Amino acid sequence: MKSYSPSLADLRAAANQSTPAQIALEWLIATDFEELHKLVERAIDWISQEMSKTCHLRQERSEDQISIDFVGMLKSMGLNAAHDTQYGGHCDIIVEGRNEFLWIGEAKIHSSYSWLEKGMHQLSTRYSTGLQGQDTGEILIYTYDKRLDRILKAWRERLIELVPDIEVDEIDMEKLIFRSTHIHENTGRLFRVRHKGITLHFDPKA
Repeated sequence: MKSYSPSLADLRAAANQSTPAQIALEWLIATDFEELHKLVERAIDWISQEMSKTCHLRQERSEDQISIDFVGMLKSMGLNAAHDTQYGGHCDIIVEGRNEFLWIGEAKIHSSYSWLEKGMHQLSTRYSTGLQGQDTGEILIYTYDKRLDRILKAWRERLIELVPDIEVDEIDMEKLIFRSTHIHENTGRLFRVRHKGITLHFDPKA
């Protein structure tokens, strides 16, 4: 009796109904930095949706607690994720991959825009190296306040003033993100940052 070894197409078909399963499979076979980066972002987007769905159970959680939740779910998809790793300081979330790939997420509960500014400085000048495969990161904005769209708009305007010669895209209202690019002061290479809002607002009227 011949043994059956499923093809990659078979595995992809089997994983088709589950976003985490798709991410886990593609992570195993990704061959370049851009593929790894896109998979990290896809995982972050899925986790963010799950957190928003259950926000009534997440009220008053701290930055560390929320970030640890992210790390646990990233690990469940097969990503090599960690919290509080010492790369220039205490990184909130990191994901490492083949060929020295490194993505860093700096998380802040939105309380003021100066707090977000601190996060941008930490990500850009403390934690990240700016080297090849280590030239992407994310500002994760956790908010218990309403109208995430307004928070992102105001943060985008502040960011343009904060970082010299930064290029900032328009807000993607479907994903509640925007992207920025600036020169990393360590290497002189482009450093790409995605700014992602995660709404945990919960104020039911009935």
